[in-house]
Amino acid sequence: MSLQREDVLAHLARDLHERIPMTKFLGIHFVEFEPGCIVLAAPLGPSLNHRGTAFGPGVFTSAGLAPWLLLVRAAWAERLAVQILLRRCEFAIHRPIACDYRARCEALPALEADTLRQGGKVRLTATSQVFIDEGAAAATYTAHFTLIGSSGAGEGDLALPFPEAWRT
Repeated sequence: MSLQREDVLAHLARDLHERIPMTKFLGIHFVEFEPGCIVLAAPLGPSLNHRGTAFGPGVFTSAGLAPWLLLVRAAWAERLAVQILLRRCEFAIHRPIACDYRARCEALPALEADTLRQGGKVRLTATSQVFIDEGAAAATYTAHFTLIGSSGAGEGDLALPFPEAWRT
């Protein structure tokens, strides 16, 4: 019996909350998690600041998780055992966030799977945006990652309970 999409996303959220407790506190949950797109949602409440808007670090966390999780899924789908290191990032809030928000990452560069399987290093950049409505992004996060491959088998940095059907 295969799980329904909503069940899979709820299961992934529970596992993420166990592995990274701050995500539970912030109420981060999956809205969409396809091979080329992830959307995470978070309520305003846990990130509320003294001005009635989202406190930057809460928004930063959601925005930073989106490309990292998409990268974890891509590595997992390719059966790559990798360490994913954040070398540096840029984060900008473009307008106040005074309601629940969504972090979206829609694209990753292609993984250099052969290099990673041989234990090599790969650098790549991915960007996510935070939205509060259908207008322009309220925040932008750009991550510069280094992936360090391993010749051994494994699930990568985070062994989330992805459905086997997500393998390539």
